[in-house]
Amino acid sequence: MIQNSLRYSGKKIVLFCCYFLANKKKLTMLSIAGNILPIFFLILIGFLFKQSGFPGNKIWVPAERLAYYVLLPALIIRNLTNTDLSTLPTGPMALTILSLGASMTLIILIIKPILKTDNASFTSILQGGTRINAYICFAVADALYGPSSIALCAYFIAIMMPFLNTIIVTFMAFYGEAQKPTLSRVLIEVARNPIILACGIGWFINTLGIPIPNPIMNLLEILDRATLPIALLCVGAGLVVERSALFPVSVSVLLKLCCMPAIAYGLSMLFGIYGLPLSIIILFSGAPTSPASYVLARQMGGDGPLMAAIISAQTVIAMLTLPIILSLVFP
Repeated sequence: MIQNSLRYSGKKIVLFCCYFLANKKKLTMLSIAGNILPIFFLILIGFLFKQSGFPGNKIWVPAERLAYYVLLPALIIRNLTNTDLSTLPTGPMALTILSLGASMTLIILIIKPILKTDNASFTSILQGGTRINAYICFAVADALYGPSSIALCAYFIAIMMPFLNTIIVTFMAFYGEAQKPTLSRVLIEVARNPIILACGIGWFINTLGIPIPNPIMNLLEILDRATLPIALLCVGAGLVVERSALFPVSVSVLLKLCCMPAIAYGLSMLFGIYGLPLSIIILFSGAPTSPASYVLARQMGGDGPLMAAIISAQTVIAMLTLPIILSLVFP
């Protein structure tokens, strides 16, 4: 009788633990969603502003250039110079990030015959399945994990962006319909990228311990505060409602928002990445593709309308998928 009672009590304890863990995960997901929602609301506001013509459609291109060439680099430099880089698992993270970029590219190349799309459309699927919206990632990381996460975000960008940009431009030169760029031109464009340059400057200043005068740090802080609101409004203004083929858009959504986070998690476990670095890798993997993909598609003979549809679909759907994905690895 005592044995049956103990067995019954044990079952109750196990059921209670399962119930507690399930509800704790649910609460974590709701908490994450509550922090992410304002970010997507800001994107929605940018979209509504653009549709209504407020404050004038001519403002969005200069605002996007300001965010890309000035504000985001200022955010990266400021946060990298203030971070103890010796605490970051730079080696394992670099291996994970590079393996992730290579794996996603390889998967998309393998399934190319199944897609049965023309080459221009394939390049849009390739961009949609690999590239990352850095603005959303920085905003989500800051909202969920605080300023300490920004250096990890910058490190991810510093490793992944040159690697992916080189791969994507090379494949677009092969499959696209525009004039083929030379290898030297591709490398120059990667080296001139303001975000990559900002990562390099921040790392250089931090590694050498170069002191930055307070007035300059204060200036960087002011620019830092302006970065994410302006950048997210520009992301929203860039969204378009485009009728396009449902199949390639769906494939890109599955690749970027589902497949890439799963592969990122497996690679992180393989290379021993846990805690906040794991969360940042999963965040970037589950974020929508970069708005700059549309510009590249137009410049290099890709499918511009399809690329616009992919960007818009992923950005909207990520509002639902990101809280779920991030709750599974919340540190």
